[in-house]
Amino acid sequence: MEKRNASIESVEISSVTLPDFVRLLSGTYTYSGKVLISYKTENDIHTADFYNIAVLNDDGTDFNTIFSGVIPTKAKANGIRYMPYQDNTRVLLGDYVLECTPDIDTCRSTKIVPVTYPSILEEDERTTHHWSEVIIAPDNKHISWTILRSDLGAAVAIGVLERKADCYAIENVQLINNMHAFEQDPNNPGFIIPCPIRGGEVKQFVRGGNAISVVGGKHNCTPDSILQELTSDNLTQITYTPGYDETTIFSPDERLGIVMSTRFSKHTDPAIFGLVPRPYGIYTGMGMAWFLYTYAVTGIRKFRDGNIGPVLIDIHRSMNEPGYKGVQLTSDENWVYCSPMSWHPDGKHVMWPEMMRGSDGSRMRLQTAKLLDYEPASSVPFETTTDHIPYGIKDLTVLDSVDPNVEGKIAGKHSGYMNFIKNVSGYSGMSKAQYVNFSDDGVNFYNGYEKVNYSAAAGGRYESDLQLTGSNQGEMKFRAAFSALGGPKPAMLLFDKDEDGKPKSYGYATYNGITLNIADLLE
Repeated sequence: MEKRNASIESVEISSVTLPDFVRLLSGTYTYSGKVLISYKTENDIHTADFYNIAVLNDDGTDFNTIFSGVIPTKAKANGIRYMPYQDNTRVLLGDYVLECTPDIDTCRSTKIVPVTYPSILEEDERTTHHWSEVIIAPDNKHISWTILRSDLGAAVAIGVLERKADCYAIENVQLINNMHAFEQDPNNPGFIIPCPIRGGEVKQFVRGGNAISVVGGKHNCTPDSILQELTSDNLTQITYTPGYDETTIFSPDERLGIVMSTRFSKHTDPAIFGLVPRPYGIYTGMGMAWFLYTYAVTGIRKFRDGNIGPVLIDIHRSMNEPGYKGVQLTSDENWVYCSPMSWHPDGKHVMWPEMMRGSDGSRMRLQTAKLLDYEPASSVPFETTTDHIPYGIKDLTVLDSVDPNVEGKIAGKHSGYMNFIKNVSGYSGMSKAQYVNFSDDGVNFYNGYEKVNYSAAAGGRYESDLQLTGSNQGEMKFRAAFSALGGPKPAMLLFDKDEDGKPKSYGYATYNGITLNIADLLE
């Protein structure tokens, strides 16, 4: 990850011109620079699981439909994904591979071939989605996918996708997420220490194929984009904002990225939850992650004013420059980003779909941004993805012993401690962190508490009364109550009167001169 060598501030945003009969579903660049789209027409709009797939140039020319037909949705699948192979002859769709002859660009015939996932993972009653995200490596072999579960939240697997006579089978499967959030502290008997958070939703193979861009957390208290290496234990945090950052899709030279982020959406950015840095804050606030996502992403797509990016970033600046935001690519507040984000192989064009707010995906457009001044470096060369992952777990039955509950005391490296408890039962749970003169550096000290109670069906509630003293000054004294995750207006912040006579959501967070009020998110 090197410093940028040209400005990325100057961009030209436009929409890809599509034929009038196209009702866009999704679109992405291929490795050759073509655009692959899926769409509906008036003739098939009401036919379940019917898809048209076409290729074209990003100026709208040379439109060519390469597939039209039914692609059955499998139970526990998260729809259809469009992940072109680097060999430019195939597209991973999630539960299927679309094979193109002779290649995607000049396709004359196609074949839909099913993907067989390990039954021990797919059929487990705790698996709610056998994949929520799935990606294919540039070596055209390795596949990684995120599994949503009722106990662990998410598990991540990697394997080799092999073509068989009538299917693609995933072999040499390993789990690459941490199974337990905490372990016994070897230096403090009776205490616990957090384990690094691996896994999350997988978004892209990078570093030539030997690392993965994932949604996770490390130093911040709200979700961020993380680079998880496959050849070592290293986890690198890419984004550093107190709000909600998720996907980073790296450019071919891996100097730039496109990020799904709330950082430019002032009235829907949940930065109040992450403004004050807390030791192990990503663990103590984990129960609120789904509510923050649903509030800041799902709600904006459905009804709430605001945006979720995308944002163009310089990777080096994002990692090292406090306060760096990047370049906002949202051009119309009525249109909201949808995945996937992708790069043209020239490293000067990015692409993403958008939906008209409230249209439930029935009105989509495909956006591109051209970087006018940036001169890309050479693309990172592709490698064979390793099978020797130091933390990989080949025994898939380890999931049978997962216990998401924890209770214990975490010692400050200098002084004090934090009492932490978390209980999870399906899609509801609670956690509480009590800080007692906690300090890792002997300069900054934490006292107070934060706690979370949540239920997907009933709503979520976060409360904090926490003080940070020392060289950094901060305070969190607020309550936030969200409605249920489902329904026409999911995860709304509630401000009506609570049983104690106070609003259900009230208060503030302040850190080194910056103050945010939960009331600023009132709608």
